[in-house]
Amino acid sequence: MTVFMGLLFSLSLYTGGSLSLQSIIATAMKFVLAYFILKTVGTRFVETYINVVVFLAAVSLIGYIIDVMHLFDGLIAKLPTVGEMGYEGVLYTFRHKYHPDRNNSIFFEPGAYQGFLNAALFLIVFARTGFANKKKWIYLTILTTALITTTSTTGFVIFSILYGLFLYKSKLASFSQKVVSIGLAILLTGLFAAKFHSVIVVKLDSYLNPSVARQGWSAENRSFDAKTDLKIFKKHVFGLGYEEYRKEFSAIGRVDATEGSSNGVTSMFANYGLPYALFIFASYYWALRRLLGEIFLTTAAYIMFILFLWGESYYQLAPISLSIIAAAFVYSRIPVKDKLQDGEGNVQQA
Repeated sequence: MTVFMGLLFSLSLYTGGSLSLQSIIATAMKFVLAYFILKTVGTRFVETYINVVVFLAAVSLIGYIIDVMHLFDGLIAKLPTVGEMGYEGVLYTFRHKYHPDRNNSIFFEPGAYQGFLNAALFLIVFARTGFANKKKWIYLTILTTALITTTSTTGFVIFSILYGLFLYKSKLASFSQKVVSIGLAILLTGLFAAKFHSVIVVKLDSYLNPSVARQGWSAENRSFDAKTDLKIFKKHVFGLGYEEYRKEFSAIGRVDATEGSSNGVTSMFANYGLPYALFIFASYYWALRRLLGEIFLTTAAYIMFILFLWGESYYQLAPISLSIIAAAFVYSRIPVKDKLQDGEGNVQQA
């Protein structure tokens, strides 16, 4: 925490106050808040988190069906509006203006929602919980179905990594169950090949080969934003601070990008500079290593987290992200994963 605050104060001095004292205090408070929540909830946090996200997923599936089938139009039109984005239901935003055919749940976009779904899936598969195996499979089904309805490219890529980990490392399923899951995955991919092609192949091509003609689309935006961040970073290796970063990004970035980059990884370097960015990203890895134990699983989890931040800059220093680091202090003596369960629910050493 001392290093964390020291680097922020140094950056504030270096940038002449562009990173304000209020921002530093707010960031510190986020970390403290995450720490005390974890400390208060204790070992119940994992199960509580999973239960909450599964409940949100179940509600969002109902809302999604109502949206795609255009049910209850008259009733929904009478609901309170959420800005200009849609109508506020019970833990669901109906008729989302920008993503009408995708499952947003209560989030501003599906790309944010998928991060919470994938995190819950990871915890079910690899964390110690008191859930019976039958309940785990019900939860996995609900979460995976909700994830599919987000049609998030990043979400699908992260899930692919998680699915590979599940096949290779998890003892939750027997060998025959894993074979069945592979067959089901192949079947679903074949049935929805056109959709998966547009969501994954086309989007990834847009990430890697952004077109100026399609500027404004999410994939192109993130690629262009990353390039802008790197230009700023090359000029200001030790960071600019938020205010100066925002001004420079507005001057040389996308026309409609006035608040900064959509890329949470590159904007960390451009905004906060090399020392702090390396420190915070190294802290995330250290925390995951401390919690998960083994290098292979830690590295895979870290890559998934970085992929999430790559498309969601809002979460680079959000309480939910900082809770990863805080958890390493709260659960330092009881790692999240030190044992795995086999297909019959018996506990085995990892």
